[in-house]
Amino acid sequence: MTGRVKVWLRGALEAFLAMLIYTVALGACMALLLLIISIEEGGPSLSMATVALTETITLLTQGCGFTAGALTLTIIPLLLTGLLIWVIRTLVGRMGMSIGGCIAGLVVWVLCNLILMQGSQTMQVDTTPVILLRTSLVFLLGYGWAWVRSEPFRQAFAKAIKKVLPVQVRRTIRLGLTAGLILLAAMLAAGLVALIVWIALYHGDVGRLFKLTRMGTASAVTTSLASLAWLPNLIIWAASWIFGNGFNIGSLATFTLWSGHASSLPSLPLFGLFPEPVSRQEVRLLLLNLLLLAGVVAGILLLTGPWGVRIHAAVRQAGLKSRDTAVCFLMATLAMVLAWLVTLLGLALLFQLSNGALGRQRLAGVGVPIASSLRMIGTSLGVGLLGVWLLALVTAALIIIKDVLIDYLRQAGDKKTSAQAENKGKNNQSRGQEGKEPKATDRADTPRQVSSTRRPGK
Repeated sequence: MTGRVKVWLRGALEAFLAMLIYTVALGACMALLLLIISIEEGGPSLSMATVALTETITLLTQGCGFTAGALTLTIIPLLLTGLLIWVIRTLVGRMGMSIGGCIAGLVVWVLCNLILMQGSQTMQVDTTPVILLRTSLVFLLGYGWAWVRSEPFRQAFAKAIKKVLPVQVRRTIRLGLTAGLILLAAMLAAGLVALIVWIALYHGDVGRLFKLTRMGTASAVTTSLASLAWLPNLIIWAASWIFGNGFNIGSLATFTLWSGHASSLPSLPLFGLFPEPVSRQEVRLLLLNLLLLAGVVAGILLLTGPWGVRIHAAVRQAGLKSRDTAVCFLMATLAMVLAWLVTLLGLALLFQLSNGALGRQRLAGVGVPIASSLRMIGTSLGVGLLGVWLLALVTAALIIIKDVLIDYLRQAGDKKTSAQAENKGKNNQSRGQEGKEPKATDRADTPRQVSSTRRPGK
């Protein structure tokens, strides 16, 4: 009984410490930000709003939006969300985990968020059950992350998978998941590169917006640093701008490779980073075909890469029409399908998490148009993977047809050679028979003449 109580207390302490560490660090940053703004602007001190703002941002980190006057903010700062989940995972990994501890920690986590809701001076967009559900999901994600990384779970999971799935199925699933995650990471890396290019090209516009809002240098710097909380959101939007159908700022503006304007947007400095359309058609076509090229490269690596099925080795060892070659081709096909699904599902989740609202009417929908972007991305990536698959299939068919034609021509040549040899033998035999015909004197109907000589006197 004492051991069970210790487990529960440890789980409750993990949840409390995670919330305490995060809110204290966030509150210190908020206090510094408000202090700098108050000093530079010379108005009344804003430090009194530190606690309420920290409580509101903590709830927003867990997906719970708020309304304050004309502002309705539901865009989750994904960088802070990732940090909060990482704090939970670190504490649970160090202090230990169990089912009872998870339940006790979840209860404490829910109670802490209820206290934050009561202290917040803003109106929450969601109802209380929805808020509790979202905050509970954040804690469970952190706890589950720690559980998955633990060695006992890894060993038990690997043992169970080995019992259920054969080796070839496990390898196919591993290849598909790895390829899908690599494609997803490559798209996000391209989004980060695009965001860096936007900063290099349009930082002057951001500076002009800071001047229009009459914000000083220190306030502009601290506000820009605070905006880093939404850095993953901007990276996801930039990835959709390159590979998908861009992103929307409500009904005011749409940014894609071929259209985009920020003239009708509110004077938020962050909006100055949003790009203009690409003017050169060659560059636009290159960007639009990047994902197709990525699908081609992924398909080739799955078929012939060192970590793929290495179908060329199977063909070299067992032949093109062998069972091993057919199994390798089937594994590569299933891995391509799985990679395509993993990429699309991962993007759909990221797009949904990065979207939100900045207002109630014209700014109600900010972010990526999920359906149209996924349609464009799925088509480009699918065409690349399907092209490699069809190329491998056509190549195999041509090789088989070539082998069949060679065998047919070889057999026809052998038949012709044997026929010629047979005809030559018959000719030689007939010539031999003609050379051995009996002479006229040796015929049976010719009487044989026998000469005899007798000596005289006998």
